[in-house]
Amino acid sequence: MNRIICDIHNAEQNSRKTIEFLQQNSKYTWIENYPISIISEITRVADEESLKRLQELEFFNDAGFSKSFYTRKEINNLKENIPNVLKSMYCLCLKAKQSDNYEFKEKFEHDRWKKIQDNNYNFEAFVESSKFSETDTSQVIETHLRDIMRSAKEIPALKAIGFVWIVTLPKSSEVEDILEHYFDDNHIFIEKGRKITYIAWDERLANINMREFVNTP
Repeated sequence: MNRIICDIHNAEQNSRKTIEFLQQNSKYTWIENYPISIISEITRVADEESLKRLQELEFFNDAGFSKSFYTRKEINNLKENIPNVLKSMYCLCLKAKQSDNYEFKEKFEHDRWKKIQDNNYNFEAFVESSKFSETDTSQVIETHLRDIMRSAKEIPALKAIGFVWIVTLPKSSEVEDILEHYFDDNHIFIEKGRKITYIAWDERLANINMREFVNTP
């Protein structure tokens, strides 16, 4: 995990295009906007336009369920044309090259989402990036972080790997207590003019304790 954090730190410090910098200067494979969930059942599609497009693609089988395996071309087509049938993360760090295929699986038959699988154990860490303004309170920031972690913990392939949170906000904002609460000493920062960017991490998302809050809900 130290190597990953060092690479992210260098990217944040030396480039405005973090992921592009990582792709060019790291031994790991970095994939931007990586899909983590795909709609599972036809009854879960809310808008008529998306449903029409999915039916044109024969996205659902006769029983009304989506398939489990997708090519990169298929996923890219969905991202471009029907993005609301996918959930994606900011960036995924892989140990080796990206597979040409994606596999998704639901836990129960009528789940809303099928979740990404990592059968080759190629996932190393996932990264989320957040930005806040002076009007965002500590409670807003904590709620946002907890939403990220709670959603990711519902996906076994993400729960088992490292998690990195890149958060940029004004220097006047208070976030250190939140970082220490969820990440202990695993956080560093970079100052950029009136802004400050923190990089916080844990080697395994499952290790982060969410039972207690910094801000009482």
